[in-house]
Amino acid sequence: MNFVIYCTDDPATPNAREEHYPAHRAHLAAATVKLLVAGPFTEVAGEKKIGSMLVVEANSIEDVRAFAQRDPFYVHRVWNSVQIHPYVKSTDNR
Repeated sequence: MNFVIYCTDDPATPNAREEHYPAHRAHLAAATVKLLVAGPFTEVAGEKKIGSMLVVEANSIEDVRAFAQRDPFYVHRVWNSVQIHPYVKSTDNR
């Protein structure tokens, strides 16, 4: 089953993303779920990163929750909020 992990950064910790980025990337490289796509989203001007979105494949939402909660961005409060939802891919125009 696919899930989307939608995370918004905490504006109170503007430098935390840069500081914990290498550990976050290592966490993604060792993912316990199948990572389909991941990346930051930005403010409209496209310069400042303000959150992250990941689409993963996993057996359960509990597996996804555990994966997200081990992410250094979660542990070190880069993310202010984390939402996890089942995701149905209906179109892929690649």
